Amino acid sequence: MVPRKQIHLNFFDQFCAGSHMGQGQWKEDDDNSRYKDRLEYYHWLARLADKGKISAIFVADVYGVDEKYQNSAKATFEGGTNIGSLDPLVVVPAMASVSKNVSFGVTGSTSYINPFQLARTMSTLDHLCKGRFAWNIVTSYNATAAKAMGKSTITAHDKRYEEADEFMDLVYSLWEGSWEDGAQIWSREKGAYDYEKVHKVNFTGKYYKTECYGAMHPSPQRTPVLFQAGTSTAGVAFAAKHAEAIFGGGASAAEIRKVVDKLRAAAAANGRDPSHIKFFPQITPVLGRTVEEAQAKYDRAIKNADYEAGLSRMSGYLDVDFSEYPLDEPFVVRDEKPNSGIHAMVAVLQQYSDKPMTPRQIGKQMSFCGFAPMPVGTPEMVADFIEKWADEGDIDGINIAYLSNPTSYEDVVELLVPVLQERGIMWKDYAVPGGTFRENLLRQPGQTKVPDSHAGAQFRYDDLKKKEGVVDEKGDIWISRT
Repeated sequence: MVPRKQIHLNFFDQFCAGSHMGQGQWKEDDDNSRYKDRLEYYHWLARLADKGKISAIFVADVYGVDEKYQNSAKATFEGGTNIGSLDPLVVVPAMASVSKNVSFGVTGSTSYINPFQLARTMSTLDHLCKGRFAWNIVTSYNATAAKAMGKSTITAHDKRYEEADEFMDLVYSLWEGSWEDGAQIWSREKGAYDYEKVHKVNFTGKYYKTECYGAMHPSPQRTPVLFQAGTSTAGVAFAAKHAEAIFGGGASAAEIRKVVDKLRAAAAANGRDPSHIKFFPQITPVLGRTVEEAQAKYDRAIKNADYEAGLSRMSGYLDVDFSEYPLDEPFVVRDEKPNSGIHAMVAVLQQYSDKPMTPRQIGKQMSFCGFAPMPVGTPEMVADFIEKWADEGDIDGINIAYLSNPTSYEDVVELLVPVLQERGIMWKDYAVPGGTFRENLLRQPGQTKVPDSHAGAQFRYDDLKKKEGVVDEKGDIWISRT
């Protein structure tokens, strides 16, 4: 008998004061999003995730403020969407300190963060979290982010992925190559570190260059678990090479299965084990002990939704000012893909080409947790939905977005998780309690490092020595991507 597939649950959050996946839900009297500038929020979130056997807290992050809509940021600020943004990298150690098992996946942009700085920061967090850390690799899409970072224009879409691929080679060199295992010796006779096991990296590329030692000794995972969300042609090629977990969307199990099959096949074509790439579509469950209770929560959320804030966000996603179009006439998405914007969101709206949505409908949908599924009902009904997606979509887990906290996430832990566990869809404990994220993601005790078939593995020092001209007689590493 084939064992039932078990899935991971991740909490999907934004560390922006007042901000939700859905715009306007801060209007609930007991909503705690306005307290995201306080440490207590993050302690609550981490403890709750640990209690519910949640695999990871996945944190979206943005630079800049959406101001494409009406050529103003007014709707963005009034709706409370993607503003009041805290630096999640600072918050993670506070959450790790009050939890033992849950991991943390944090967004970091290859477009604006220096590779050496990012490598050091990610290693630091992997150390402090005892290996419970992941990096969500993004190439920033927003023109306002480019301006915030001192650039006049945003880099073209495919070129951003070309830059990111080179970026990955550089950070792999620092994480996997610069320090050998056993370099720390703390010997009174021989010294703190074995100098023969620490190697300077000399990296010369088209976009990046460095001459340095890795900033610190290897963290528990060396390379953190790597998330990625690209579904464009360039994004799929990048994910097939680098990603260990994919955050994506889909309106149905059949639709997400196409994405899963495509990316697993691309990973296999890169020589990787396709089972090592995991898929996490987003859903926003609305739970109640009765159907009526769940429906009442849904109806209340509908009243709170701010469609103008949704249009402001979608204007940024598509690089289109929706205020220039009639509010209640069908909006036809153009075929060309913008450089400033998210190609996956273009594809989402093109699914409605037979019956295009109006800007008002788009804004309402975007303000109500986007275009991801939102099953409404009892824990048993939502479990049916998840089970169908696991079986038919071949997904490995769910990124759970929320309407209003603390209610939404507490409902998941108190109501939904026990039903999933009872059905055998979700395990009753972590594969490696207190272990690294990679061990628990793959459910393979001892698999703390990237698998041998992963692109990062080829930058291990012993593997680099086998390549002609890469390691010199002093043990220094020379890598050229020009």
